[in-house]
Amino acid sequence: MLCAIVAFVVLAAVMWHSARPTRWEKPIIHAVDRLPIPVRGFWISAFQPSWFALIAIALAAVVAFTGRRRLAVSGLAGCLGAVIAAELVFKPLVDRVRTHEVGRHHRIIQVGTEMFPSAHVTAAAALATFVWLILDRRLGLAPLLVALPFVVSCATISLQLHYPADVIGGFLLGSAFVWCTVAAVNHIAPTAPTDRDRAGAYDPVGTSR
Repeated sequence: MLCAIVAFVVLAAVMWHSARPTRWEKPIIHAVDRLPIPVRGFWISAFQPSWFALIAIALAAVVAFTGRRRLAVSGLAGCLGAVIAAELVFKPLVDRVRTHEVGRHHRIIQVGTEMFPSAHVTAAAALATFVWLILDRRLGLAPLLVALPFVVSCATISLQLHYPADVIGGFLLGSAFVWCTVAAVNHIAPTAPTDRDRAGAYDPVGTSR
């Protein structure tokens, strides 16, 4: 996760106060425009703040019901914290906006709000990371979970809501924020060993095998 944090910081510094897609972003935009993305509006709506919060809370409630309350609380805090950080901290700080020239005198106007990082992709990446931690970090499911923020990223680019760097920043922020929050909680208050763990740690029969 350290690499993800460093990559996010570098990307944010490069995109600071920028207004147009960079040279490397333009081919990606053209490629995404040719992709058949079904129900693009659905992916955007599903990760609006209200719906995303409801999904994250419902997921945390299910995890808490299974007895993993610490993971439920830390994962939910990471998901919500990632989106709040994207909207209230990094977007105003980086201040990347889309501009457009209008009129005979080519007056430049701002289109929409700050773009970096994408809050939609941040939410999707945070939720996918939370699910991956719930499923005990099974590597076989990682590609399937990565597909969620990938589809949301393509939808936001094709609808001209974000540039590629914005969605990459959202992916890095969402996944790193949830991972670090859960890891920090586990480090501060490590899980107490269960009775089965204690029995296994002092089992003369088991050690003799």
